[in-house]
Amino acid sequence: MNEERLFAVLSEGMEKNRDRLVELLQELIRRQSESQNPNNKQLYRQAAENLDFIEKWLAPYGFSSERWDVPNAMHGKLPVMVSRRKGVGKGRSLAFNGHVDVVPAGDRKKWLADAYAGHVEDGELYGRGASDMKGGIAATMMAVALLADCGYELAGDVEFHTVSDEEIVGIGTREIAKRIQRLDAVIGTEPTGMTVCPAAPGLEHLRIEIHGKSAHAGVRYAEIYSQYESASANAIEKGLKIISALHKLEREWGQNKSHALFPQGYNTILPGFIVGGMGGGSDGMVNEIANPGTTPDYCSIEYNIWYYPGESLDDIKREIETSVREACRTDDWLISHAPVLTWALRGISFPPMNTPTAHDIVNTLGHCARLARVESEPTAFEAATDLSWYSIRGIPAVLFGPGKMAKAHSADESVSIDDLCRCAVVLALTLAAWCGVERHR
Repeated sequence: MNEERLFAVLSEGMEKNRDRLVELLQELIRRQSESQNPNNKQLYRQAAENLDFIEKWLAPYGFSSERWDVPNAMHGKLPVMVSRRKGVGKGRSLAFNGHVDVVPAGDRKKWLADAYAGHVEDGELYGRGASDMKGGIAATMMAVALLADCGYELAGDVEFHTVSDEEIVGIGTREIAKRIQRLDAVIGTEPTGMTVCPAAPGLEHLRIEIHGKSAHAGVRYAEIYSQYESASANAIEKGLKIISALHKLEREWGQNKSHALFPQGYNTILPGFIVGGMGGGSDGMVNEIANPGTTPDYCSIEYNIWYYPGESLDDIKREIETSVREACRTDDWLISHAPVLTWALRGISFPPMNTPTAHDIVNTLGHCARLARVESEPTAFEAATDLSWYSIRGIPAVLFGPGKMAKAHSADESVSIDDLCRCAVVLALTLAAWCGVERHR
């Protein structure tokens, strides 16, 4: 296969299909699918309409689709779809993973135009999902179409794995990764700014609950000074000791651990939510709303924890639990009233994605990007990804997509149309290089 010739043919084909790609993304954006909105009672229908559209669009290119529902805590159930096309030879297989659900558009007055119109202005296409990640899905669909329309037949199998629950930490991709036959590689088209990302962090959410003892604020002095017998134990202040201990551990991680593809100190322990008060509490919330006239007897702190590929979750848990125990040893109350730790809070527990930078799928994708005049050195994706569920099955996974994370989830979310087109060409080149071209009609 003459790579330069193929690039020229695909580029010419993309130029002819530029408006078609814009219209394709607009169609996806117009099909609203806000999954983080618990009041969206139409999500299942909206998600199904997105999948219907993708299935119908891919069918003329030889794809057949299988669909099923997965359970969802917020919406009851949501649909997923696997679309497959057999190769004409014995080439390697490749799947594209993407999600059609989006976060809420928020205050519509902050948008340049209707958040679901797919407005085009100054070379940018605006709309909720333009970057995250309907733009990436549109680019993969166009990549398949470009090869077919230019007369190329792929030797290896191609699959599309499409879910509708990614933004709410659903199980769609986990289910797909369990059910599919062995694959040679997976590409996810999250908005990486067209940077090749073979690594992503592990993510764990943790809740720490502290139970204290309430009393009238008038006897607080007895808790502070040792000559008195205390009648109270301030759960919020006990919680602050744990926050301080984990902040120290966070700094130690930043100084003593590293990963070649991540910024130094990326591995963090973020206290992102705290609740405290009197009247006790459970499941992270207080039972009563009172005022500062009573010593708080309940405190809950929720953490976001990032850790590097190559680290084990068991080790991460051990380090954090050890720090909490050591903090408790300095406090008489906490010695006998140990905090309660809840891991994988609300099901948020993502393993890292860790495909070696020397792996052939990373090299192939990077080579095809450079061939298409897109300079891209491997780096890390600085957020959790559904592709981790392939990675733990031993399936090489890598992220590469149009759009930028900084624009995702924001008002006036957009994607550069030039980048969208370039991405489609890169992915088409990657399909040809990875799966092999059996014949050219």
